[in-house]
Amino acid sequence: TSSGVRQIYFGSGTKLIVQTS
Repeated sequence: TSSGVRQIYFGSGTKLIVQTS
């Protein structure tokens, strides 16, 4: 994973991408 990027996976194939500076 790239630094500062957090990928969170939920059920049903839902993905949340959070970018922190």
